[in-house]
Amino acid sequence: MLHSYLKTALRNLIHNKRHFLVNITGLMVGFGAFLLISIVVQYVKEYDNFHTKRDRIYRIVRSDLKGGGFGTGAPFPYAEGLRTDYPQLEKVAGIYGDKNVQVTIPGKDGATVKKFSEAEGVFFAEPSFFEMFDFRMLTGNAVNGLQEQNTALLSRDMANKYFGDWQQATGKMIRAYGRYIRITGVMETPPDNTDFSLGMVISYVTLQPLGFGVNDWVGITNNYVLVLAKEGYTEGQLNALLPGFITKHVPASHAGYQLSLQPLKDIHTDKRFETFSGRVFSKEIITALRLIGIFLLIIACVNFVNLSTANAISRAREVGVRKVLGSNREQLLLQFLGETGLSCFVAMSGALILAMALLPFLSALLEMRISLSVLPVIPAVSFILFLWAIVTVLAGFYPALVLSGFNPMNALKSRLNAENPRGIHLRRGLVTFQFVIAQVLIIGTLIVIAQTNYFRNADMGFSKEAIITAEFPHDSVSRTRFDYLRDALMHQSGVREVSFSLFAPAGEDFWATDFKLGSNHTDKADLIVNMKPADTNYFNIYKMQLLAGRVYYDADTVSEFVVNETLVKKAGFVSPEAAIGQPITVMNKTLPIVGVVKDFHVKSLRDPIDPVVMTTFKRIYKTANIRIETGKARSTIAAIEALWNKNYPDYTFKYSFMDQTLADYYKQENQLAQLFKIFAGIAIFISCLGLYGLISFMALRRKKEIGIRKVLGADVMTIVMLMSREFTILIALAFAIATPLAWYFMNDWLQQFSFRMEIGAGVFVVTLLFSLVIAWLTVGHSAIKAALADPVKSLRTE
Repeated sequence: MLHSYLKTALRNLIHNKRHFLVNITGLMVGFGAFLLISIVVQYVKEYDNFHTKRDRIYRIVRSDLKGGGFGTGAPFPYAEGLRTDYPQLEKVAGIYGDKNVQVTIPGKDGATVKKFSEAEGVFFAEPSFFEMFDFRMLTGNAVNGLQEQNTALLSRDMANKYFGDWQQATGKMIRAYGRYIRITGVMETPPDNTDFSLGMVISYVTLQPLGFGVNDWVGITNNYVLVLAKEGYTEGQLNALLPGFITKHVPASHAGYQLSLQPLKDIHTDKRFETFSGRVFSKEIITALRLIGIFLLIIACVNFVNLSTANAISRAREVGVRKVLGSNREQLLLQFLGETGLSCFVAMSGALILAMALLPFLSALLEMRISLSVLPVIPAVSFILFLWAIVTVLAGFYPALVLSGFNPMNALKSRLNAENPRGIHLRRGLVTFQFVIAQVLIIGTLIVIAQTNYFRNADMGFSKEAIITAEFPHDSVSRTRFDYLRDALMHQSGVREVSFSLFAPAGEDFWATDFKLGSNHTDKADLIVNMKPADTNYFNIYKMQLLAGRVYYDADTVSEFVVNETLVKKAGFVSPEAAIGQPITVMNKTLPIVGVVKDFHVKSLRDPIDPVVMTTFKRIYKTANIRIETGKARSTIAAIEALWNKNYPDYTFKYSFMDQTLADYYKQENQLAQLFKIFAGIAIFISCLGLYGLISFMALRRKKEIGIRKVLGADVMTIVMLMSREFTILIALAFAIATPLAWYFMNDWLQQFSFRMEIGAGVFVVTLLFSLVIAWLTVGHSAIKAALADPVKSLRTE
């Protein structure tokens, strides 16, 4: 019997090639999209999942008591304080992450042999960090190797880069932060799916001689504190201890936040808090991807159901013959489910090939090194078989039920009606459901694209075009070359303006400090402000708009302040003019406000504008801001690099365009837009396959009707409109359902941005028109072909 079923199934699939190919293609694309999404979600879920103690590891995080602000940085003494105060914690470790670190490899004579600029991957960590986490050592001992100052561990990749062979690295010297550092061990390069991408780990005790505030309970930097809870203690129990820690150690004037524990498993998916790499894959995006994957699979199954039930009438006589010869309904049900299972197996095989082929493209798009290896073999095979069984049942059960339920007498006498009302209503409902999903994705895609365009074109409050920024050494010797460097740069062809500052106007680096009005004689700050020390030409190069007063005079030290509009409002001044001349206390200096500039964004447009204070402070400048002529960019940058190498031979010249720096803020939104485009396209493609199959079926079943209409005088356009009208109504109905759903979800998504576009009617109009055009193009070919058929031939054969 099984052999007979299989032979019949293969014969039927070959006989109905078009039906089979349309069904298989829809299922394969739906399967493939679902598999790709599952791989991405699994990859993200596996972040830092290789640590054996992961369920007991937490990060200390901050949330403002007034609401709205979240942070990950902790003062340096926190680690020792928690270690001393709470025996409930098995281990505590501080780890500080740095960026754009200059590293040189000295030769035997001390001269520089190689030089590098490490954008990320350089950390300072306590030895206990390696007692909490499972980073495998290749040589040396991590705990012992980080006990002394000026010692470090390297990853295998970094050791190979520095010394050619990692096995030769231990005991060698490198130079960073102006001092020699001895390599005490090499660890295996961490996997890609970790939030601790360790390239170089310097001993935590080295921070003190470098001038970091290791005893400062107030200053907050890029320093994380991680804790390992003892067995038996819950997150809630430990969180209850933290308010007392703040009360004991942090001055009341700076205790405007509360502490809590963030589980290690949530670090990569909680968008409220940053990571060292700046990459967070939020839970909301994971949920959205899962839903998209499920819906794409469902509409692929809907396609199968729709086309199979529509095509059921062509197999009525086969069912009648089988029933007359003794087959019961259960046997027929199993036969047709088996045929569906065979189709699904072919589709699943194609989907696996498709997923493997497209995985590198998806990895490049998301900037992840994703591979099928993230899926363990046995669970992956089990998952695929389970998915195959589920889809076989979902896609095949109802068509099998319909086919096996035919009355044999009616089937053999051809009395079955192809236009059964229940079947028609089902197919209409399924087509509508498909286009609801497709149109929700189209609307979502258009809104995400519009928001990314808003980011790209929004006024940042300063000029960003044709400006490059580059860090230079900020040691005492290098600072004596400021004036020479400025003059040398200004003499370079293609350089228009030069300014020196601590930071660019917007970027990842920041300096937050207390602000007090002149009338405030208490220890409590009125505001926390963002400091932007810079020379006077900073205002010219970035074309900042002065609203009141003047720019401060050029000086080497702090002498006057310029503030922004937000600070004026938050400090309670009635207008920018009213703030001029008012004394304020910043950096323990009480000096007057001499100017107010128009607000400018210091972070991304996700965040509100901070209150900003600007002043001169030459001793801490480390960034050159250079406006260049756009037509001479390449030659100008080459000339600047040559000048850099001449003046700072041990310092790698590394620059970035200001507009690109700002664009990098929105990588995740751009990636999301690309994903939405892809998945919306897949949804439309699958839906159109269904339309194509159905219109082909309708044209076949209504051949006699069309022939009669043509004989009675109907023209081609009338017949095409007749066959297209039903689908047009269904798409309009789908649009009416999709519009409120898409608006609700996308409006909620937009709320995470402090600055956002407004959802206008244009998005919905474009979606409706696009859906109609795609549907008409899909339906049009078959409808025109049916309308052009010879009516005499149609009526004779019918």
